[in-house]
Amino acid sequence: MIQQTYSYFGNIHEIDAIIKDGSVIFIKDASFSKMSFKNRMVIATAQGPLHLTIPIVGGREQKTPMDSLKIAYDIPWQEQHYKAIISNYKRAPFFEYYENSLAQVYKNKSVYLIDFLQHCHAWLLQQLKNNWQVEISDRITAQNNFQKSEQAPKNYHQFAHHIKYQQVFEDRIGFLPNLCILDLLFCVGGKQAVHILKTS
Repeated sequence: MIQQTYSYFGNIHEIDAIIKDGSVIFIKDASFSKMSFKNRMVIATAQGPLHLTIPIVGGREQKTPMDSLKIAYDIPWQEQHYKAIISNYKRAPFFEYYENSLAQVYKNKSVYLIDFLQHCHAWLLQQLKNNWQVEISDRITAQNNFQKSEQAPKNYHQFAHHIKYQQVFEDRIGFLPNLCILDLLFCVGGKQAVHILKTS
C-alpha cells in the first residue's frame, strides 16, 4: 500500500502509482515542506507550465504538521486558480463535464489545508469512479515505511514520460509530461484516463 501525504489534486505520476497499487494511506500529520506538491499543482497554458499555489498562513518556511496548517485567504486564490483552469481548459474535449462540480470544490473555504486537499481528493475519486481504497493514518504508526516522493515542482517533468495523450496546447508548445491529473482528466475523460494509467 502506497503511503504519502496529501497533494493538490496530484500529478499524473502520483495518481498512476496509486491506481496501479489500488490503495493509498495518507499520512495526515506529516510535516509540511516548502517547494512540494502539498499545496501546488501544475497545469498547461499556451505559454507552457503554470504553477498554482495555495497560500498558507505563516508562509512556506515552516515545518508545521499538515493537519495543523491553515490556508491564507488574504488574496482570492480560489477564484484565481479556477479562472486559470477555465481559461486554459475551456476548449479541452471533456472540460464541460467537470466544470460545474469543480466550481463547487473551489467554493469550499476550508480552514485547514488538509481539509481542502481531502475535498479535492474526494472529488477526483468520484470523477475516476473510486478506483482505489483510501486509508488515513498518523505518521507515528506509519513512520517505519513512510516514503517521501522524489518528485518536486523543480523536477516533476522528469517523471511519467511513458504516459502520452493529446494535450490542449500540444501543437504550440509540445507535450508537457506529468502535469496535474486534471490535465489528463479534461483532455481524455475519466474512463479513458483510468485506462491509460492502468495500461501504461
